[in-house]
Amino acid sequence: MTELPQHAAPHLVGRARELGALDDTLAAAAAGGAALLVAGEAGIGKTVLLDEAAARAAAAGMRVLRAAGVEFEAGISFAGLNQLLLPVLRQVPHPPALRVALGLQAGPAPDHLAVSNAVLDVLASSQPVLLIVDDLPWLDRSSALVLGLVARRLTGLSAGLLVAQRTGSSSFFEQGGLPRLEVPPLSAEAGGELLHERHPRLPARTRQRILDEAQGNPLALVELPASPDGPGGRPAAIAQRLQEVFASRIASLPARTRELLLLAALSGPADLHTVAGTADALGDLDPALWHGLISIDRVTGRISFRHPLSRLAVVECSTLVERHHAHRLLATRTPDPVRRAWHLAEATVQPDETVAAELQTAARLVIRRGDAVTGVELLTRAAELTPDHRTRAVRLAEAAMIGSEVTGELDSAEELVAAAGDSSGSIQLSMAAASLLFNRDCAVDTPHRLLTLALAAHAGRIDPSLEAEALHLLLMVCYFGGRPELWEPLHAGLRRLGAGTPAALRILEGTFADPVHRALPVLDLLDDEIRRLDQTDDPLLIMRLGVAAVHVDRVAGCREALWRVVEDGRRGGAVSAAINALTTLATEAWSGGRWDEVEDLVAEGVTLARTHGYRRYSWILAGYVAGLVRVARGIDPGGEAAEELDRWAGPRGAMIAHAFACQIRCLAALSRGDYEAAYREAADLTPPGDLPTHRPNAVWTVLELVEAAVRTGRVDEARAHVAALDAARLGEVSSRLALVVGAARALADRRLDLFEAAVSEPSAVAWPFDLARVRLLYGEALRRRRRITEARRQLTAARSVFDSLAAAPWSARAANELRATGVPRAAAAGPALLTAQEWEIAQLAATGLTNRDIGERLALSPRTVAAHLYRTFPKLGITSRAALRDALSALTAGPGPRS
Repeated sequence: MTELPQHAAPHLVGRARELGALDDTLAAAAAGGAALLVAGEAGIGKTVLLDEAAARAAAAGMRVLRAAGVEFEAGISFAGLNQLLLPVLRQVPHPPALRVALGLQAGPAPDHLAVSNAVLDVLASSQPVLLIVDDLPWLDRSSALVLGLVARRLTGLSAGLLVAQRTGSSSFFEQGGLPRLEVPPLSAEAGGELLHERHPRLPARTRQRILDEAQGNPLALVELPASPDGPGGRPAAIAQRLQEVFASRIASLPARTRELLLLAALSGPADLHTVAGTADALGDLDPALWHGLISIDRVTGRISFRHPLSRLAVVECSTLVERHHAHRLLATRTPDPVRRAWHLAEATVQPDETVAAELQTAARLVIRRGDAVTGVELLTRAAELTPDHRTRAVRLAEAAMIGSEVTGELDSAEELVAAAGDSSGSIQLSMAAASLLFNRDCAVDTPHRLLTLALAAHAGRIDPSLEAEALHLLLMVCYFGGRPELWEPLHAGLRRLGAGTPAALRILEGTFADPVHRALPVLDLLDDEIRRLDQTDDPLLIMRLGVAAVHVDRVAGCREALWRVVEDGRRGGAVSAAINALTTLATEAWSGGRWDEVEDLVAEGVTLARTHGYRRYSWILAGYVAGLVRVARGIDPGGEAAEELDRWAGPRGAMIAHAFACQIRCLAALSRGDYEAAYREAADLTPPGDLPTHRPNAVWTVLELVEAAVRTGRVDEARAHVAALDAARLGEVSSRLALVVGAARALADRRLDLFEAAVSEPSAVAWPFDLARVRLLYGEALRRRRRITEARRQLTAARSVFDSLAAAPWSARAANELRATGVPRAAAAGPALLTAQEWEIAQLAATGLTNRDIGERLALSPRTVAAHLYRTFPKLGITSRAALRDALSALTAGPGPRS
């Protein structure tokens, strides 16, 4: 091969500040992990800075791995990661999850978190390494999400990550908290120096015109003088002018060179084997090297475009026929089914069932990886290429279903259903139509009829996984219907599936549909599935397990995974799943006593729900969850939110809203001391001694009904209800239910020892409002028995928590009881010493639990627990954990935790 000229990148003049920032990042990376985002306009020198960083890292003994986002592959899952990591995978151990994600072997589709863990494992097993990713906005969504996770978890590794993007652009890469280096235009002095260095013979007038036109853009200063039109051509944006420069060079290349460049431009990990199938093609690429369009790594055969604009120019200079031919060749040279399907689709104009089927398979694969947005796009393209009208309708309906249930695109889903036309025999179309009606208007009866008729018509004749998806949707419809007659078709469908029922669906039937009677047999399975949530990013699975955990008080174990879904939705991914996750998190924050957090979660969830048209979520969040907080805090003493729920739900047949309204009105009545009204509402939801199968939120009014019954003289009814709770073994379902069932039994039987057992259970502190209410009832019972000192301790602890929650009506009740024990008014209402969380942590630590144990119970890190204890010890006047128990005992005789 002939010696080639050196097309050096623009010289790094005027970049001392930027180079210093890169050096700092490289040093930090080698010492224990670092990441940096480089941003700037097109041609401003981002790639040149990345080149310099790569050279300096290599000189320091670091392995350098590079990739660039490619516009033409932005829809192929893990295309960028494949480009980035493929060279190192041949030389270091790597987990199977990474090989599957990159299409190097078959296997269950891994999720983003598993792939990010695999990437970290590779980095940990390699020499010090620097990852460099240019053109971040064109990086495919899956790669961007994985690298966003990696960027935040580099601590402790000898690894760095540099990413670059054009200023003002957006991507799926999570940039929160990432250091940022903004690259400005060169100063006039530096620009002049660069221009003189690269084009020393320019006439003075031409030189000034170039400087004026380039406006400090280094690439423009280097390339515009070489433009055939010369400087001062027709006015245009710098990026457009530069692309024209590259296009003129490409047009002059030999046909074979242009063909290979096009293959390289349309291929993600472009190497000689992928582009030409042989290393002998190197000579055909010499002209492109001469013109400075590409560079080639002589060791790996890796082909890189010197600038993204040159890649774009290559594609724009090609014809449609040439692009189709290139995609067909690339499809034969990739083992990855997603990449292969995408290339085939790009090369196909007429309907083709073989290509459509490959796209459908690829779509389901990327959906399982957590990329529902790309999945819908692939399914829609599959439908476009489907020759058979019925099969086309099925694929459109499948895309609509995912759009409605996961991605939050109700309008697009509606268009897809309309495009499917009349295909009444399709269960997918019935599911999509039911989902649209259910999510947009929270209609119950029509979706229920659509689903039950479709399931009956296709019983035993459809794939079990498709039937399970239909039953998932039917279960949610039945839940919102809140009527017993709706449930039999669901149970019949599950019996038909039998052993083939997916775990999440089996769990939901027990814990969400009927937690009183069906939860206990599936709790171990739910706990196992929750423990595995750190291994998945599948938004549907996370959403479903979060929902399954709600009534059995296990959402804390799902919290981290649910937040991953929320973050994905914020970036435009699984928006519907994110709204669902926000609803689940808000419900858990209510029961966990984080009421200010409830307000934030509700605000975000309602905004998303209203923006995307999901009315069934907006009323749950704004009407129900926020309504509970407003009632408990005395902001809505009359429970007006409940009246709105009733008015809204009736015409839609969503009778679960009436059950929610009963719960709100019951709590409002208890808060203001109207026990007769509280009893009526609680009994409307759950008649004493009767635990209906279609009212799952009855597990949230156990203590309310018994307290209201006892205070209105209905002791027999209270005892009947406790007997029913004991027969159902409801107290075994969760620590919260153990607390309230134990307190209900103590109240009905007037037994102080049962109260003491309930409040002494360490796990009870995870439910501050419920525990404070039990302490209030216990304190009242102690006072009536004239055990004044003990009563004061319980009442003081209760009042302190009520104060921290800003639960004004309940604080007032506790203060009144304290005054009845002889505590002066000022002391009864005095400030507390510890915050609610400090109080919880201190109580758990006093039982001998470690920081890790406490963190697992309260969903906090051990470091956070230690920090709280560090602040707590001086407040209590102690220096060790050993003194906690006595200090807390003394504290409960006086002021307690504060907000």
